[in-house]
Amino acid sequence: MSSLGRWIGGQTAFWYVLAIALVVAVWQGAVLVGRTPDYLLPTPAQVVEALSNYREPLLKQGWVTLRGILLAFGISAVLGVLLAIPMAFSRVVERLGYPLLVMTQAVPKVALGPLFIVWFGFGLMTNVLIAVSVAIFPIIVNTVLGLTTIDPDLVRLGRSMGASRWRLFRLVRLPTALPSVLAGLKVAITFAVIGVVVGEFIVGGAGLGYLTISASGNQNVPLLFACVISLAVLAVLVFAAVELLERLALRRHP
Repeated sequence: MSSLGRWIGGQTAFWYVLAIALVVAVWQGAVLVGRTPDYLLPTPAQVVEALSNYREPLLKQGWVTLRGILLAFGISAVLGVLLAIPMAFSRVVERLGYPLLVMTQAVPKVALGPLFIVWFGFGLMTNVLIAVSVAIFPIIVNTVLGLTTIDPDLVRLGRSMGASRWRLFRLVRLPTALPSVLAGLKVAITFAVIGVVVGEFIVGGAGLGYLTISASGNQNVPLLFACVISLAVLAVLVFAAVELLERLALRRHP
């Protein structure tokens, strides 16, 4: 019995399915017991019907959102690592950069949205830049942390063997910082989803965020739930992809 439990416990998909089934059961029970009107809380069957009836706009707008998420995540990953390296090796850059990072994160992105529209206009790039302003923060912080919390003995050993700063960085610092960098990427992908959807709320025009606002304005509650479920599925898929990347990258990591 214990071996069966260990086998089931190792199957992530099983727990996802179990969690979804539990939510659906509680949801259906709340509708039946509370006799909630359909315009406030539709049944799971009505939401499934909406997913089927509106599958074409959901897929179309979902692709727009996914493209924005991937673009924002890619830009955040490259810029975040490039900005973190000088902050990790220069105390002056770190002391100048961290306050700016904190200030940019403290400002609500909804407040920055109109400013981004003035600068970059309406469209996908504005959504992407709003998401980048959110997603880049955990990458920079985690990368700096990984590059600076290295065993000094390893650095001294590398220098005693005549390793250059670049070789020391490539063979010692970067591999040591890899788990921290990947942890930042996992946080960043969830922030990228949030940032893109917030951008679609503000900018409008396309994406699941825009479709959600449209469904809310038309009082189409089943479609509203279908949009939320589609966003949740999309977020889980992109997070799972980054988690798979982490497992592959750390497979042979000491």
